[in-house]
Amino acid sequence: MSRPIRVLELCSSLAAGGAERLVYDLVRSFDPARCEARVCALSVVQGNLLQSEFAQIGVPTYVLGARKMYAPGLYRALVRYIRAERIDLIHTHLTSADFVGRLVGRAMGVPVISTMHNMPEDYERQAVYRYWLERSTCALAAHLVACSESIRTMYVRRWRIAEGQISTIKNGVTVDGFLDLDTGVTARDINAGPLITTVGRLMEQKAHHVLLAAARIVLNVRPDARFLIVGSGPLEQQLKNQARDLGVAGQVEFAGTRHDIAAILGQSDIFTLSSAWEGLPISAIEAMAAARPVVLTNVGGVPDLVTSGVEGLLVPPGDPVALAQALLALLSNPEARRKMGQAARVRVRRECNMSTTVAQYENLFAQVLARSPGAQRAHGIGR
Repeated sequence: MSRPIRVLELCSSLAAGGAERLVYDLVRSFDPARCEARVCALSVVQGNLLQSEFAQIGVPTYVLGARKMYAPGLYRALVRYIRAERIDLIHTHLTSADFVGRLVGRAMGVPVISTMHNMPEDYERQAVYRYWLERSTCALAAHLVACSESIRTMYVRRWRIAEGQISTIKNGVTVDGFLDLDTGVTARDINAGPLITTVGRLMEQKAHHVLLAAARIVLNVRPDARFLIVGSGPLEQQLKNQARDLGVAGQVEFAGTRHDIAAILGQSDIFTLSSAWEGLPISAIEAMAAARPVVLTNVGGVPDLVTSGVEGLLVPPGDPVALAQALLALLSNPEARRKMGQAARVRVRRECNMSTTVAQYENLFAQVLARSPGAQRAHGIGR
């Protein structure tokens, strides 16, 4: 009698980031007849805010609490957990988990799939030793996943990953709550000006300092505009100081970590990301599902998500003037905002549905396990 594949979703932490959110959406959407998930985090970052959410949906989580990814006790504890839980396959996310999971998987004969959440050059921005640990252990993984086709091509070209070792699975989002939102902003104080929202950790990748510089330009033309920055992170105080120094603190709200993103988007006129680099940003997918026009930087897999002028506008990274001009163009044209928002919802519904993403991962798990010598039959898995 076959049983579901028991997959370990191995994360660097359970912070409220895009990779961790994808794991959450995956495990709560798996077909229980095909996959049975466990979630393990190597470390605690920002209090591992998502851990309680996993508990609410009944998914077991195990936090190792490691401070360094090379701590010997970390590997022993992970090996014990994998054996105790009879894990068939390890699915890793982000550098620390990729490295640790690949080494442990190879030592135990458990196949590993790694989702590459960013572009090759994003990993290259890390400390040199982390970059080389990520790149040099790719060969230990049974398979790699890129979140867009253009990013998959980058790995094949730049890191010389074999064509057959890496597939494309677009990040999906559970979009039901976002699809229910009206196309335009409703039920808002008529005296309130237009709201521009961004969602993401306050860290180097998201380049919020560029957005704040653009906000200063926008507010010179549209002093009624407001900016909402949702998220927390190590650069929070630095960014608040910048907003104060630019004289925009009164029009820029730092909302911290929030879990009511659909409600926030319902009050937003435009969604924007000023990111220096991205894979396929889940926050932008959610905004598009909410029928909000997006202004995004033209990086990573973003061009696979948005055609500039159709679902939103794309601008070069690191250019506050270009970002401000794009935001002003949409602020001055409500009809364009409406049409782009509608087009964005249509595209996400077609290309980024969570059910499609889950089915693709489930199929990949089964294919990789079937190719793994002895692993499939060891636990009577398969059909």
